[in-house]
Amino acid sequence: MKKRKLVGVLITDCHVDFQEEILRGIISQAFKSQCDIAVLAPFHNFYLHSAHRDMEKSIFSLILSDRFDGFLYDKLTFHDDSVQKYVDDLLVRSGKPVMLLDSGGHRSFESTSIDDGEAFEAITDHLINVHGMRDILCLTGPKGTFAAEERLKGYKNSMKKHGLRCDKSHIRYGDFWKDSAHQLARDIINGNVSMPEAVVCGNDVSAEELIAALSKGGIRVPEDIAVTGYDATIHGMSFEPPLTSYIRPNFQMGAEAFRRLYRIMTGRICNKIPDRNGGLCIGKSCGCMGVPRLSAKMRRRNAVTSKFEGYLLYGDMLFDVTNTADLSEFADTVDRYTFFIHKMSHVGLFITRKYIESPGGSFGSRLTFECGDEVKMILSKSSIKRRESGTEYFSSESLIPVFSEERPFPSAYYISPLHYNSNLFGYAAVSFGKEPMSFTSLYLQWINYINIALEQLRIKTFMSRTITETNHALLYDSYTGLLNRSGMEHELAVLLSEAEENVMVDCLRFHLTGISKTYYQSGEEKCDRMITAFAAAVRSCLYDDEVCGRWSNNSIGVITLRQGRAEAIYPELCERIRESGADGDSCNIDFTLGSCVIEEAGGSSGKNGSAMSLSAAMHRAVVDRMFTYTLSEQNENPQFSKLCMLRSRIMKNPEKPWNISEIAENLYLSKSYLQKIYKTYFGKSIIEEMIQFRIDKAKELLANTDMTVTEISKECGYSSYNYFVRQFKSSEGVSPSEYRAGCPEKGSGGEEQ
Repeated sequence: MKKRKLVGVLITDCHVDFQEEILRGIISQAFKSQCDIAVLAPFHNFYLHSAHRDMEKSIFSLILSDRFDGFLYDKLTFHDDSVQKYVDDLLVRSGKPVMLLDSGGHRSFESTSIDDGEAFEAITDHLINVHGMRDILCLTGPKGTFAAEERLKGYKNSMKKHGLRCDKSHIRYGDFWKDSAHQLARDIINGNVSMPEAVVCGNDVSAEELIAALSKGGIRVPEDIAVTGYDATIHGMSFEPPLTSYIRPNFQMGAEAFRRLYRIMTGRICNKIPDRNGGLCIGKSCGCMGVPRLSAKMRRRNAVTSKFEGYLLYGDMLFDVTNTADLSEFADTVDRYTFFIHKMSHVGLFITRKYIESPGGSFGSRLTFECGDEVKMILSKSSIKRRESGTEYFSSESLIPVFSEERPFPSAYYISPLHYNSNLFGYAAVSFGKEPMSFTSLYLQWINYINIALEQLRIKTFMSRTITETNHALLYDSYTGLLNRSGMEHELAVLLSEAEENVMVDCLRFHLTGISKTYYQSGEEKCDRMITAFAAAVRSCLYDDEVCGRWSNNSIGVITLRQGRAEAIYPELCERIRESGADGDSCNIDFTLGSCVIEEAGGSSGKNGSAMSLSAAMHRAVVDRMFTYTLSEQNENPQFSKLCMLRSRIMKNPEKPWNISEIAENLYLSKSYLQKIYKTYFGKSIIEEMIQFRIDKAKELLANTDMTVTEISKECGYSSYNYFVRQFKSSEGVSPSEYRAGCPEKGSGGEEQ
């Protein structure tokens, strides 16, 4: 099947009947032309600013998708210049043809507009011819905009045609919104503007706000002043008093804009759908007694929306969707509430990989969105049943899967952002099938609940991960990965609670007696590696149901319900540690093994017949040692510990002026004997080790500080800079400055005298 053209529509406030009528025309003409429609539909028009609303513009990054063949752009619905510029720049970057709606000329885009001049002239004529009014004021839109100037032109034509005055005092430029109407009302009430007989407003919103503000000031409409609107919105028809307005042919404008864009995209002319002409809509705000009536279809839709808004507000949806544990449960819960979307044919929720993986990172990291980000469809629901949503990620550049499927008929989808404040989670897509319509305000509230639930789920998932990590940190030793003391006590409690009758718990403790000597001889890092290797060796000798943990810095504990385990484990462990050799994973070290039994513990009654705690049992296991493993006789030399402590002091303070004679005197040894046994134990003389420790300290300072080389030489105990440089180069093969230059993060200090 031949691929359909996909046209993007950029418009805000799709739930407003004015915009919806334009969309009806676009979609009807697109379906007639066998084209798909994707409306990038934020829920706000950016008139008011907040972190939540401003984030909605991120959805327009999808403009850069290669799936689009062209765009229809209702620029006037964007009430913020910066957002307009952002969208304009994206459209230019896309390189696709763009057709503006009602926006006059543009240096880069074509435009389709409706002649509002004749329609506005007809409204003004009605006030003059029917009601005999002469002093009429015009409140139009922003100065310089096509729609505002066209409506002002129609007003002037009518006034001049009837020979009436319409100077600058009778003309007000506004904003097609609320502020300008409020200001005009204040000026009339305060006497800054002479009270006219009537005011013709550029749209229904301005007319409604003007009437409300005048009424608060004691001025009645239409008794004191007649007010008319423009656009003939549903809200204006139900306003009190009902507005006299003009039914603008927005449907026809949308259809015509699509036809012109289609010709640019394809070079062909598409068949035209029937016109829906506009005309005067007589209400009571001008002084007439007309009562505009909605069609039966619109009255039913409004009644359904109003009824279901109550169900949504007072129902359980928000509670249910915010109390889900994961995305799968969330999607299942949302599935039960899709009936709130009036006349929905299909709805899908697409969540970004960034959101799904966000609990694994920092909670404060902002979740941004741009075209090409990976998304996953977590919910796909038709009006009849739930569809298979799939489990794979796909690029958001393809928008939604349906646009890539073979279908016998075209589709129109509204794609709206899912977000909370400055974090964007993905997007929702809703279609109304063959019906050319838009969503109602009820859909906005429904999506708001979805957004709140997604944020709550993100918080809960992050907090759950944090609690898990915290519990792990509380119960496990970070270096060996084994349980710590608290973890072993917790596991013992679980073990006893699950026991159906009293049991005997054997507590084994492996006390590493040689670890302190290793610390003095080789430092903390070597000790940690040796303890980790020893712990792994012990764990390899145990059964899966036996609990093993790091009871203290220099001991490993085991809890088991099996009896006589010490006798079985000791020979096996000795064999394993002898085989560990002398490499980095060596655990060949002196240790003792003791055992203590906690009798009559646990049971279904919760009884702990023995008053002995795990802590007391582990202490007794050290005292009542059963086996002792000794590495060699050299460790029995009484001078060895003293030399280890000496080496540790030199390692920590190499810059000190260490004197061999003074050291020998303090150890009650001769100078020659001291040097002999030191080199025997450690492989280097005291002076050689001191030099190496000084060079090691210098390397650390060069890599991690901005100190000059001269300052470092003094810090390391050298009185001569040149001697330090020669000794450093002899040891490392490069000068201090060359060494610093090769460091990933080097300081700025240079080599200086």
